[in-house]
Amino acid sequence: MIEYLLCGTALATGLACLVLFITGRPESAPDSPSATALRFRTAWYGSVGAPDPDMVRQRRIQLLLAGVGAPAAWLFTGIPLTALVIPALVFVLPWFLRSTSSHDAPIVRLEALAEWTQRLSDRLVAGGGLEQVISTSVNTAPEALEAEIKALSGRLQSRWRLEDALRALGNDMGDATADKVLAALVLRAGDHGPGLARALADLAESVREEVRQRRAIEADRAKHRATVRWMTIIIIVVVVAGAFDTTYIRPYKSPVGELVLGVVLAGMVAVVAWMQTMSKQRPVPRFLEPDRRSTVKLPAGEATAERAAEQAAATVGGGVR
Repeated sequence: MIEYLLCGTALATGLACLVLFITGRPESAPDSPSATALRFRTAWYGSVGAPDPDMVRQRRIQLLLAGVGAPAAWLFTGIPLTALVIPALVFVLPWFLRSTSSHDAPIVRLEALAEWTQRLSDRLVAGGGLEQVISTSVNTAPEALEAEIKALSGRLQSRWRLEDALRALGNDMGDATADKVLAALVLRAGDHGPGLARALADLAESVREEVRQRRAIEADRAKHRATVRWMTIIIIVVVVAGAFDTTYIRPYKSPVGELVLGVVLAGMVAVVAWMQTMSKQRPVPRFLEPDRRSTVKLPAGEATAERAAEQAAATVGGGVR
């Protein structure tokens, strides 16, 4: 009897929270969000700014499924632990399926970087200054890097120093291989010596070779990801099917059975997480970025860029309510 009372209370509370979440609440006096609130918003929506409408819709559907599924599973199985397992599955399973899917987006961006680098080399051979060539390259930028190249051109039109704009592009891409190409351009920005076109052509070929190697590695890692994904799906199907067998789940209704079930579930999650780490690729540390631990002061231009970035971050953070 007490189980039905607790499930009814949990269901009513969940429905009330869902109504408040959908309808909203009266606006209070605007306050600057704390660092903890910003971290929570980033984890929940993926950014501190305006959330993606698809992400908002996904979160609302997950809250609805968790609010209804948790008490329903408890009532159906008679195992209180299912009230925690179901919400965990609702929120973790989509993330898990995404993390075990193909990770070829960085490879596509590197392939576009090689193409853009080769075009810069060809334009420099034909004649023209580096800054002018970079600004006009936005017209023929590869689709995978179109947003980043437009941002780079916009910074140059806003009278950013070429070196600062290139470093900002490196931060946008966040890849050690891209730093190799941008480092050559940064050196050329301060030293107007010849040979840049040839160096860029060699770098473009080097990036293309790395793309070929990464594709081969990604194809091998995809096998491990598929194994982990199918193993997890099979485990979930077996557990759900077993929940319909009252004889099978009867021992887990006791306190000792709850403890054993929790240990088994934790062990399964640990094994799946361990197998997933085997299919992950650790990113290579970047080198074209300032070391915030350094006591050396930045040049005036770089310091200005750093202050501008910090002010932009503060503005974004202050605009979140």
